Amino acid sequence: MSTLIIKFTNVSPTRYRFEMIREDGSGEQADLETKTFLFHDLLHFAVESEAFLADSFYGKLLKGESYRSLSERKMEATALTEGKEIMMTERVVGVMTGVLQSDVSPEAAISGLRNLLSASGERFPVWFTEDFVIRVKERMSVLWGEWNGTPLRETMTLEFSITS
Repeated sequence: MSTLIIKFTNVSPTRYRFEMIREDGSGEQADLETKTFLFHDLLHFAVESEAFLADSFYGKLLKGESYRSLSERKMEATALTEGKEIMMTERVVGVMTGVLQSDVSPEAAISGLRNLLSASGERFPVWFTEDFVIRVKERMSVLWGEWNGTPLRETMTLEFSITS
């Protein structure tokens, strides 16, 4: 099993520092706008952790990709060259954003993702179940609560693991 340490530091009311550290000690950090990126980064963590995804955002960071290269790439190009998991993850994160912001039911989330994917002829992921939606909602509630309890200049630390 390989583990990535992810640190979210509360830099100011509008900024946070994203830092990741691989097992070999390598890593990087970026200072980001909280309103734009924090929810998305935490939701990726929740989705990828609950679905046990190894080739999406955090899995790729763990395997050596840089935050900057993953943030700047076009997802379509990534999906064509490296497989479709990362693109599917972006679609799921989009659907789950709506679920969390509008308190959409798991059934409606499944229907929404199914409609989105059928329009482009993509397969529906077997792991996107009602139970998955509930687990991601619960994990995001915990993560968001932990972040809101993180004092200024303090750090929230997470671990993302994949089996090799």
